[in-house]
Parts: sequence; C-alpha cells; structure tokens
Amino acid sequence: MLKIVAFTTVLLIGKSRSCLTSGSREGVRGSDVALLFDSEEVIVNPGDPLNLDCGVQGEFRSCVWETASATYQIEDVYSNLYSWMGKPPVEENNQCGIIINSANIEHHGIWTCKVYVRGNSLVGKKKVVVTIKPTTPVLEIEQSGGTLEVSNDEETEVKCSVAGARPAADIRWYLGDKDITVFAAADQTPNGEEDMHKTVSTLSRTFEPSENGRLLTCTVMHQTLVVPDNASIPISVIFKPIEKPLSTYYQIVPGSDYEVRLNFSANPSPTTTEWRYGEGFQNLATSIPVPGATDRYTTSVEELGDGHYTAKLHISGFTDADANQRYVLFVENRLGATQYQVKLSMDEAPLDALSGGAVAGIVIVILIVVVAVVAAGYARYRQMFCFAPAAAADPEEGKDIKEEHDTESARGPNTTRAANIKNSIGKLTQVFKKPKKDQETKLEEGDGSEDKKYVKEETKKDSPKKEQGDEKELPGQTQIPPDTLQIYANSEFKVPEVQKQQTEEKKHTEIKASRQTMNKNLPSRRMRWCTQN
Repeated sequence: MLKIVAFTTVLLIGKSRSCLTSGSREGVRGSDVALLFDSEEVIVNPGDPLNLDCGVQGEFRSCVWETASATYQIEDVYSNLYSWMGKPPVEENNQCGIIINSANIEHHGIWTCKVYVRGNSLVGKKKVVVTIKPTTPVLEIEQSGGTLEVSNDEETEVKCSVAGARPAADIRWYLGDKDITVFAAADQTPNGEEDMHKTVSTLSRTFEPSENGRLLTCTVMHQTLVVPDNASIPISVIFKPIEKPLSTYYQIVPGSDYEVRLNFSANPSPTTTEWRYGEGFQNLATSIPVPGATDRYTTSVEELGDGHYTAKLHISGFTDADANQRYVLFVENRLGATQYQVKLSMDEAPLDALSGGAVAGIVIVILIVVVAVVAAGYARYRQMFCFAPAAAADPEEGKDIKEEHDTESARGPNTTRAANIKNSIGKLTQVFKKPKKDQETKLEEGDGSEDKKYVKEETKKDSPKKEQGDEKELPGQTQIPPDTLQIYANSEFKVPEVQKQQTEEKKHTEIKASRQTMNKNLPSRRMRWCTQN
C-alpha cells in the first residue's frame, strides 16, 4: 500500500542556475538539463514491491541511489548485480529509476537519487516508510472483572491504546453496531523508535439505561491489517427503577380470572418488590410481597435479562370491588425506588387509549380508501377503465355505424329479406343492356346503391309515356324479357309506393338490429382497444 504526501522537486542545471517547484513531476524546460523526481513520501507494507522513479531531461553521465548505509550505481542495478533490486518496467523519463522486489524494514528511511551531469549533479530525496503492524489494542479501565459498570447519571471515560505502529494507527469506537467515535479524541505520540507512534483514544460519554448489556468495542485500523483488530467489553448501565405513567387495563370480564402483567426496568436487581392496593393511591392499606399470595391475589416476577422484568398480579374471580380499588407496584434497588400506578376497569377502552401505532394504522387505511374512491371516480369520469359502462348509443351514430358495417350487420345464420331482394336484382341486372358508357355500373357485393338504381329505372318504366302506349324502345331503356318479368312480378317492387314503404321498413329493421349488435360488441371492442393500447 502506498501513501502520497507533499511536494515535487525539479532541479534545473544550466549557466549555474537551479529551480525548485511543486505540484508537477515534469521538469521545466529552459535550461540544459532537468531532474524529474517525485519527492512525495511513499508508504509500503513489508513484502510489497517498491518503485523508486528518477528521470532526466537532457544529457547526463551517470546516476546513483543512496541510503543512510549504502550506495547503488544504476549500472550495477541494471546489470542484475543485486538480486533483490532491478530495472523498472517503464524507462521513459525514468532513466535512473529502480524497483525493489520485496520491501522490508531495512529499506525504511530516506532514499536519494543523484544524477551526475557535466560540471554538476542533480539530487532528489524521498522518504520511504515501511510499515510495522500495530500492537494489540488495550482497554484502559480501573475496574476489575469482565464488565464495565457505568451510571446513566454521569459521564464515563474509557481509554483504548496502541503501544506502537508505523505509521500511527487509527482507532474507532462502537457500541453494539453503532459508531460512537464522535465522542472520542485521539492522541498520537512518538514512542522513541524510528517513526513509531503510540496512539491513545479517549471516549467520553453518558450511557442510557436502554444500552445496558451492549458490547463496547475499540477497533484498530491500519495499512498492515486485512481485518481490524478489536478490544471489547460489555457494559452494565446502573440506574434506579425507571418511572412510567399510570397503566390502565380495560375490558376485564366480571367473574373471570385476570392477570395483570406490568413491565419495568431496574439495574442492579430490585431489593424490594411488592404489590399494594386500597381505595385510592394515597390510601393503600394492603400489601402483597413478590412473590407471594393472599386471599384471591397471587404475585410473581419474571426476569427478562439486561435489567428488564415483568411483575404479575393474578386475581381469581374478578369483581366490581376489584375494579373500584387502586393498585401500586413498588420496586426498589440500591439506587432508589419507584411506584407504578395501576387501574383495572371492566369498561371498553376509550379511543384515546389506542396506541400511536393503532391510530396511525387507522389514519392510513382511511387515506387509502379516500384516494381509491377519488381515483375510481376520476377514472370512471374519463372512461379510463376497460370495464367502464358503455355509453348509450346515439341514433345518428348508429346510422353511421350501420352504413360503415352494412355487410357485417347483414350476416347471420338465416337469409334476410334484404338478401333475397339483392339476389333478385342481381338476376335482373344481368340482362340489362346499357347503350351509354356512363350508364354502365359495376356491381360490388354489399353496395346498397343497386336498389336505388333499380327503383329509378322502374320509375321511368311507369312514366306517362309508358301509359300512353308508346311501345317503342326509348333510348336508354332496356326491353325486359317475359321470363324475367315474371321474376319481377313476384318481387316486392311492383308498385313504387309499396316498394318505398317496404324499403323504409327494411332500413328501420336493419338499423335496429345494427344498434343491438353494436351494443353487444361494444364491451369487447373496448376490451380489444385496451389490449392494443
């Protein structure tokens, strides 16, 4: 692991001039030769490789590395004279760099790169810190035993120390899983050895009764530790019985056996525990020790751990007299005493007696119902739901739909009157002869215009000219063969007035059927639309 601190040195040689800069590894051009050297401190764990870079811009003669006890020439290093030291993988701007394969504590100290140039030398220094694993943390407490006793009324100081480490160790505090380092202050001092430091962290904090029994941990973190080193101790928070408001128990059934269960906390353990009852809280004439029994009353206590208890009062055959009395649980330990007031009632629990969680739940349910109703109403108004009720069919809209889907509405298992008429007209039109091109019409299946054209031609046939006995075939007329006239005679178009009335009735019937079909198919069409969108 490497740690970088501080400044960069660049030395320039040329015309007896030098320059010292910071914040950049690159040399500043403008002179003949520049030294490229990073003077920031480096921290390395034992066994890790150590890279020492040193470069030159310009011409140089030779370079060496020096420590407090040895000198290493680059030519010797690059020729593998030293098995534990060699050439770096990158030589660009690093002509004098070296790499130590596995660092150890002997490599700790100042390393100097010296580059010889014509008439002078360039020098760069770097501090190498080879780490030393911290000593085991120690909790400094004055008490004996395996538990730290603290009071909830006073601030407690606890110290954790690490005798030595290089560099200095970091200490954090935890109470259970909660980080409480914010209540601590650390002091780091040299311990006499080279770059070794002693660290002492002092925790100052007031502990709460609810924290009784938790584990207080001093955690040491350092570059050499894969897993932090810990020192722990359980704490015992001492406090007198904690006070509570009046407790009321509702919906007690007359004649039944009823057990009052009252929780309380105290540490150390209570020295005196008893139930008292009477006509009022100021007039408690009778007391029952815990555990104990008298008449219809039986008492006991259950220890839950970490200073928590449950006191029990069992009443056999609950009566109105029991409901009219007042009860007090008296608890005392060496730090003080507390009285817990209790009322028993056969009435229903009032609304304000509901717990905060119950009230919050009721409010949330009401809000959800209101939001759901409003959303459903809005969606129904905007017809956003696929299962929204179908709107009443508009007569005009039905007509349009009928015209657009005339062929579809005419389909069915039985042959309709409209289909019969259409077949008869088709036979007639097969024998028509059109002398003019603008009178030739191509019949298309499902086109309702054929009836209108046929009626128009029949009207011409029944014109005054026809009645005057003009037997000559007029231009644009077609002579109908006798066999075809028989078909026409049996059709419903013998008289134009009758044909018109029947046509209107047919249209009315088809419109009504089309509306019914549309209303039946509308939900499925809407569902198909919802599926597609």
